[in-house]
Amino acid sequence: MNPIVNEFSQVTDDSIEKEKAEIKNIMIFETAGTLLVIYGALATQNNFGVALVYFVGLLVCGRLSGGYFNPICTLIGFVNGSISKKKALYYTGAQTIASLIAGMLLMPMFAYKYTLPYYERLPSHQVFGTLMSEIAGSLIFFTFIQIQTAENTKITTTPVQSAIFISVIYFVARQYTATMGNSLFNPSAAFGLQLFYGIYYGKWDQMINLLIYILGPWIGSLLAISFFWIIYTPTLVNKQPN
Repeated sequence: MNPIVNEFSQVTDDSIEKEKAEIKNIMIFETAGTLLVIYGALATQNNFGVALVYFVGLLVCGRLSGGYFNPICTLIGFVNGSISKKKALYYTGAQTIASLIAGMLLMPMFAYKYTLPYYERLPSHQVFGTLMSEIAGSLIFFTFIQIQTAENTKITTTPVQSAIFISVIYFVARQYTATMGNSLFNPSAAFGLQLFYGIYYGKWDQMINLLIYILGPWIGSLLAISFFWIIYTPTLVNKQPN
């Protein structure tokens, strides 16, 4: 009986070590990937540049961490069953840490730019238009994230194809909707950048817009998730041959 006990013990130890390695990768590479995406939004002058940086982040960091880079994408992965509740918490923690680091260290380097994400010269100006653009862009982006994340609805199969597909959708969503605040459709990024902009420059009036940049993506994502599970998936099932 001893060899059997030892065999099961070895399997358990291997599983624990594997989980530790996965969590380590999440904390390191998910943080790095999220930082890279936020840096792309800060440093580049156009949406093509942001999408290109996103693509690089997915290829370099995504293959090691999963490449969610956004708490809403993490939620979608959890809902789809791609990641566990425990891992979802680590993903969200890594993304939040990256957003705070970006606000603390990267944002001051680009604070002079008129394209600074989430910055508006007239806080609370065109509130309805900004909120609608956030919801629309988030609805487009997270609908396709939902489709691409679920195993039974994936449009592409290889990591490179997936990175290209997601980056193109990100470009389209930003190009045609995120015109008022250069948004990333990322509540964590909005919080980190806005928080430290207020701390460093004392312009706390910008925080008025923070609610828009947090609520907008969440509303859009909930609409996207509802569309996927209530309309899109049942339609696919009905079209399958008996």
